[in-house]
Amino acid sequence: MEIVKKEGDELLPPKSFQELFWKQQTEAASKSDSRGMRWHPLMIRWCLYIRHRSSGAYQAIRESGVLRLPSQRTLRDYTHNANASPRFSKKVDEMLAEAADVKTCPERNKCVLLLLDEMHVREDLVYDKHTGELIGFTNLGDINNHLDAYEKALSTDEKPPSLAKSGQVFMVRGLFTKLQFAYAQFPCSILTGEKLYKPLWDAVCRIESCGLKVLGATLDGCMLSEPPVHQDAWYWVYTHQQGCESFHFENRQLLFFSDPPHLVKTARNCLASSKRSLWCNGKSISWHHITALYENDRRPGVGLTLLPKLKYEHLHLTSFSKMRVDLAAQVLSESVSKALTLRGGDEAKETAHFVLMIDKFFDCLNVRNFTHGIHTAKPFQ
Repeated sequence: MEIVKKEGDELLPPKSFQELFWKQQTEAASKSDSRGMRWHPLMIRWCLYIRHRSSGAYQAIRESGVLRLPSQRTLRDYTHNANASPRFSKKVDEMLAEAADVKTCPERNKCVLLLLDEMHVREDLVYDKHTGELIGFTNLGDINNHLDAYEKALSTDEKPPSLAKSGQVFMVRGLFTKLQFAYAQFPCSILTGEKLYKPLWDAVCRIESCGLKVLGATLDGCMLSEPPVHQDAWYWVYTHQQGCESFHFENRQLLFFSDPPHLVKTARNCLASSKRSLWCNGKSISWHHITALYENDRRPGVGLTLLPKLKYEHLHLTSFSKMRVDLAAQVLSESVSKALTLRGGDEAKETAHFVLMIDKFFDCLNVRNFTHGIHTAKPFQ
């Protein structure tokens, strides 16, 4: 295999699609399990193009074994996606006004919050079966032009356009109503508060123009260190945005909040990090106390467990499990705090207190009114 790979590398033009295709074929041939193969985005596009021309021919080539190609199931994951429009839309504004019933609702029901959250997306790898376009927050154009652009980018010092790795989602929620409206989304690779500044205030301007009143915004964790807030923000909106004559800022302010679920996840990740050492009142606040409690609780012959909801994935974190709010809320919970107090001994005293404080913090902010936290069961515990 190494000899064939070396000869192929020498014969094919360097920095070309042929070279990429050859490398992908040799890599796929070396995999004992096809599910472990990571296909290059350009290979996915090329295969989608071939399958679009003839699905039967694509399947025949794949089953012959002459070429190693992605399965129909892999391609299906990219073809069965809803089309996304990364921009503000007048039609969406009209839908928002209709969903909020702006014309007939009481004045207090016009008060809303703007929620901003970041979601990870597949990079530039979505095929719209209705329009025949390959999307992924970029305009791909003809397949041949795209192959030429790929080779040109490799043969020059110019860097190709960066692919979107995540999308910033804007959602509108009513303060006194059950309004939940997905308003807009924007692609991004590296998002900072400075880059979010204009889209945020554009959203505020358009929502206000719909007849609603934006009283606050809840920001994602990525904006904690660089909030898109300036002292002259309201003045900037008033003087630079068009169609915002309905704004009246004299009697109200726009309040910014950090997203509580992200704060809980950040606290859990910091506690689980081996690079951090937390101390309080001369005693350590350690992730080891929780893992030791879990392992002791799972010993054979123990009988009834103190923490039946804690599983392996709660304590052994991966890049995916670190993003799950339910895992963080279940670890930093009142039940874990009580178990640490009962079984952890004096050395785990501050860890139990820390876990309890985070649990109370999350309970205070995970409600819609003053009585919701008292009369409603905790969602993740």
